[in-house]
Amino acid sequence: MKFLEDGNFVGKKILVRIDADVPLKAVDGEIVVADDFRLRKLLPTLNFLLNRQASIVLIGHLARPAGTPDPELSLRPVYLHLSALLKKPILFAPNLFSVATKKTVAELKEKQIVGLENLRFDPGEDNNSRTYARRLAEYGEVYVNEAFGSHHVAASTVAITEFLPSYAGLHLEQELKTLGSLMKAPAHPFVAVIGGAKIEDKLPVIKGLLENVDRVLVGGRVANNFMVASGIDVQGSTIQADMVEEARKLLKRSHGKIILPVDFIWEDGHILDLGPKTIELFCHHICHARTVLWSGPLGKVEEPRFCRASTEVAKCIIASGATSIIGGGDTTGFLDSTGMAQKFSFISSGGGATLQLLSGAPLPTIKALDNASE
Repeated sequence: MKFLEDGNFVGKKILVRIDADVPLKAVDGEIVVADDFRLRKLLPTLNFLLNRQASIVLIGHLARPAGTPDPELSLRPVYLHLSALLKKPILFAPNLFSVATKKTVAELKEKQIVGLENLRFDPGEDNNSRTYARRLAEYGEVYVNEAFGSHHVAASTVAITEFLPSYAGLHLEQELKTLGSLMKAPAHPFVAVIGGAKIEDKLPVIKGLLENVDRVLVGGRVANNFMVASGIDVQGSTIQADMVEEARKLLKRSHGKIILPVDFIWEDGHILDLGPKTIELFCHHICHARTVLWSGPLGKVEEPRFCRASTEVAKCIIASGATSIIGGGDTTGFLDSTGMAQKFSFISSGGGATLQLLSGAPLPTIKALDNASE
């Protein structure tokens, strides 16, 4: 794989695949960006290219418009927000392959930026169409992928690497190096805190980590299946019955590495947060750690009364002085809302991509960049 320091971008037109799939909200009748974490991670790469007098064509997708234009899923508000972060105007091209768009791109001057409309307004994007990718490639001389979170096969992340010299952006490079070190050579004791709601996403991660991790502290809905597998009554709490046996096998295979909650905060027969004894138990393991990975909230954090465990564990991780890595997704949103996010060593922008990588499964977007370098 080639990284930015490997290339010559001076005066060139760079096609940059960004992670534009960010939450939006309506404010006074206007659609605006609700969470700009992923956009802020783009800034070092964009400034790197601008400092080399490159012109930039931004491409990305938002939500799932099913291959047809949808005004409510336009990337216009995303580019407006990114422009404010970058403190530089970004032109907007509302039609992907119109004569006007082609003219705008062709006439870009050094250090100018244009953003193309939502790539998923055309079915060629999700179909990984080589024809669609070739048309996109005509807008640049070099391709840079700075969209770690967009890890599924698509024309703008996989097929396009066949048509342009291809590089990983600065943040994508950091993602791969940081997460790769967790799988190969973490500083021990290495503690993973795994929560959230989707056990089907988290079981492969736990399985992938067991060889290198010293302890896995399990909370959130993910813990429910493990507790059922251990014979603990979770009453009406949500479980996925088809995952209980797999959880049982992982508990046996872990030889005591998986640590389950010992008390809970209940409401109407449902577990909605971890209790004080569990918080103390988890913090006991965290305070001795040299590396901590956290993926998934430990309670129903969208309600303040059920965020105590997540808040206290976050404080314990910070106080431990360990290298602390957040696995993206809802954990990032929670930490941003508490003002603690900046106190962690590294926060992944990936969410699902992070989980897939940590589970040991290859990412097709990364494989495409590797193959482009061969």
